[in-house]
Amino acid sequence: MDLDQSLFKKGLKIQGFDFKNDVIKVTDKIIEFLESLNLSKDLITFFKAFSFREDIVFGSVYFNCVNRIRIENLEEENKEIYKKDLLIIGSGANGDPIVINTKTLNIGYVFHDILWEEENIDDLNNVYIDLKMSIGTFFYKSITEENFPIDAYQAEDYIK
Repeated sequence: MDLDQSLFKKGLKIQGFDFKNDVIKVTDKIIEFLESLNLSKDLITFFKAFSFREDIVFGSVYFNCVNRIRIENLEEENKEIYKKDLLIIGSGANGDPIVINTKTLNIGYVFHDILWEEENIDDLNNVYIDLKMSIGTFFYKSITEENFPIDAYQAEDYIK
């Protein structure tokens, strides 16, 4: 699947993002982490191109600072879902993680309440809502489409 970088960039421009002052280099430690997950070269290139000083707000959702993706994914309450092909790259308005499926490159949400409160999650499909769209499309639509889902509950309704 195409990552739709041009749509992601277009979304940033709509918001008046400062490409000159707010872009930073991805650290070697983060590159190592991303490569250890066997991510596609295209996805790693995307993260390198869109590495910012802070989390970026797209309407009511957030794209994480790339240099904090490793920390976010290694937090105990996130149950190492990155080992099951879901990498946390942002969050919705209520804290639901926005994830990219590292195999399909689709974006979706994970129910944070289930993820953080259940002891064991055997089947991630019980907590993951796949929106079947690219990272660029997802973040672009989050600021251009009225009633775009801002959490996993709304994402469930959105795909029906």
